[in-house]
Amino acid sequence: MVFVTATVSVSADGFVAGVNQTAEKPFGDGPADQLHRWMFETPEENREVIDAILDAGAFIMGRNMFGPIRGEHDLSWTGWWGPER
Repeated sequence: MVFVTATVSVSADGFVAGVNQTAEKPFGDGPADQLHRWMFETPEENREVIDAILDAGAFIMGRNMFGPIRGEHDLSWTGWWGPER
């Protein structure tokens, strides 16, 4: 049986990332670890969540998470399936 789990980390004021995201700054302006550090500052309290992240077999990413690219989609691109073997 296959299980799918969907999660997102959102700040109390509704942000998932800062403004001005780029490939060099995927979380935008501001400290990169500020939004997610709460989980890792007390790993013993968040063991279940950390284990779920580490045990995931795959991650499904949206366009912005894969690479914060703006503009038209490249219609010729059909996906990246890992290193060529």
